[in-house]
Order: sequence, then structure tokens, then C-alpha cells
Amino acid sequence: MSLTIHEDLIKAGIKYRKELLTFPLLALDDVLQHMTLRTGIQGKEVGGSLDVDAELRPYRTAKDATGGPTITPFEWEVFLGDTVKEFDPHAILGTLYTERTITPADQMKLARKVAFVMAGKVGEALRAAMFVAERDASGNNTVDLFNGFSTLAAAAITAEKISVAKKNLTDLTSTPITGQNVGDVLKEAYRKLPVHLKRNRNLKLYLPTSIVELYEDWFQVEYGHAPWNDGFHHKSLIGSNKNCQFVDLDNMEDQNFMFFSIKENFQVGVDQLGDKETVEIRRPDNPKMVQFFMKAHFGTGFDTLDHRYLNVVKFITETEEE
Repeated sequence: MSLTIHEDLIKAGIKYRKELLTFPLLALDDVLQHMTLRTGIQGKEVGGSLDVDAELRPYRTAKDATGGPTITPFEWEVFLGDTVKEFDPHAILGTLYTERTITPADQMKLARKVAFVMAGKVGEALRAAMFVAERDASGNNTVDLFNGFSTLAAAAITAEKISVAKKNLTDLTSTPITGQNVGDVLKEAYRKLPVHLKRNRNLKLYLPTSIVELYEDWFQVEYGHAPWNDGFHHKSLIGSNKNCQFVDLDNMEDQNFMFFSIKENFQVGVDQLGDKETVEIRRPDNPKMVQFFMKAHFGTGFDTLDHRYLNVVKFITETEEE
């Protein structure tokens, strides 16, 4: 392989700039099916809930106006991040290009593949951090870039914006989830939800994959003999009349929150429309290396913490209790 791969990589960075900027989001595709992607976002976003009562009363001439609406805001932020990675393109080619050396290589196609491998790594890191990231402006990793969903929930609980009293928190920590009780615990949590949230036909339960696996095993023990049982894999919570859809995510592992909510309330913010986002592949000082540089915005947040659209579930498992 000739050294022109370096030059072709630089050309590929220019030619495929738009595709490279959007490519990291493909790693989030399975997650974004259950969330709302917002483009053209930079900096702070303010969502919130509108609380107002309006009802008919017996008619009277006097106005007797009552109190107006109140808005409870919730703020989250989309941050600008960057990555600068130097790498030996030949090392990557060794894993991508395995045909016999007698076969002529299309340098530009190979350069494009290498460039997209690097962009894909950016997306994998974003996906892994979506729930657990915690903003640290002096950090060097994706988990330091923004505040993930679980981090935001924990902060809102501390600030008492999420609480049992506000009806947007369910605390299950007194009953550790096990393989023997997981179905009953989740069903009970669902039935205690506020009526408006529970009757939402688009209700989802965002939870770790390991909890769904426990649930599937529990289900087979409880109902494996039932003639209506159609298999091991279940997409909805029993007792919800198929109204509560499971959204099991491997990037929710190792944290202690589940979320009853709707797709519109889980927000993922990116820009991709402004002039601050860029991607380049360029020559560094080391002649054997090339440098991959990407600058882009990313952030996650809830549109509202209102109990009609969100219920955060704190839980522990039997292993954690031990």
C-alpha cells in the first residue's frame, strides 16, 4: 500500500464532510427510535410544564377571575465538543483490507472507509454515555461532555424537582429487584403511576437490558404453561394491557434509574446546521500519521419533569443490596 493513503484520507475528509458529521448518529439509531432528535440546537434549552386549571362554572355577571397559568421550567444543555486523534492509517487498513495484495486497491474507497471508522467511534462513545455522562469542562472523554439522562434525574431529585410528593418519582429501593419478584414489582410500579401518565397510549418504560432479561425469565416461570404465552421475548409490561412498551437499553446498565415516559419527552440535541461543526483529516508533525479532528454539539435532556409525562424509578437489585 503506497503512502498516498494519507493524501486520500485528507481528500476523503473534505469530500465526505457532511456525511462524516452525521455518521456518529447512526450508532444511536436504535436508541433514537424511542427519543426525539432535535437539530440546530446549541447551548441551553428550557423545557417545562404548564400548570393551569380551566373549567366551566355556574354563570354569573361578575368576572371573578381566578389565578392564571404557571410555568415550571426545566433546563438542559447541548455542549460543543471535539476530538483530535492521531493514528496510523496502515494500522487500520490492516483490519479493513484483507484481500490479496495482487488485487488493485481503490485508494479513495479505502480512505473513505477509514474516515468513517473514526466517525463511528465517536458515535459509539456518545451512545455509551447517553445516561451516565456528567459534565466536566476539564475532562477528556465523552462522559465529561454533557449531562446524561440519569445524571439529570439525580440532580433533579437532589433539588426536589423530582419527588414522591410531586408524583414524578417512584422509590423501589426498599424492595430489591430479583428474578423472583421483578414482574410483580414493575407491574405494581406501573399501576401506581398518575392516571394521566398511565393512560398515555405511547407510554414507554426505559430500563436496563439486564432487568428485561430477568423479567423474561420470571415470565416463563409464572406463565410458561399458559396457552396464550407466545414466547420468551416480551415487548410490553404485563398488567398494562400492552400499553407500556419496554425500551431495554444496554447503555442503561450500571445505574439505578428506570423511566416511565414518552418519546417526545426524551430529547437528544445536536446542531449540524451551524458553522461551528466541522470534521477534518489532516497531516500532523509525524509523517507516518494522520490526524482526525471533529467538532460537534451534543446533549440530552427532558422536555419536562411533569408527572403527567415522566416518572423516574429508583431501584436496586438483589446483588447490589448484598
